[in-house]
Amino acid sequence: MNLGRRSFLQLAGVLALAPSASAAREARALIRRGGVGRVVFCRASPATTDWLWFLLDGEPPVCERIDRDELVLCGTEATLVIDGRGCRKFA
Repeated sequence: MNLGRRSFLQLAGVLALAPSASAAREARALIRRGGVGRVVFCRASPATTDWLWFLLDGEPPVCERIDRDELVLCGTEATLVIDGRGCRKFA
């Protein structure tokens, strides 16, 4: 991916809000490989809602707000939980 300076700074700012930037990158790779199927629902904190665009292609799914700093992505094949402890997949 070739990012311009502005795009790089936006991405860095978004990942800084994430409970774990490495977990977000791991989740993105898993989602892009089809490891969770189509993401149809999510639960996100205010801090993690902003970086859904990094993880998903296209429009974000129906999203419910939660108080914990985590992101739960419910796919047709599995569920991902992303937080400060990392990225965990539940099938």
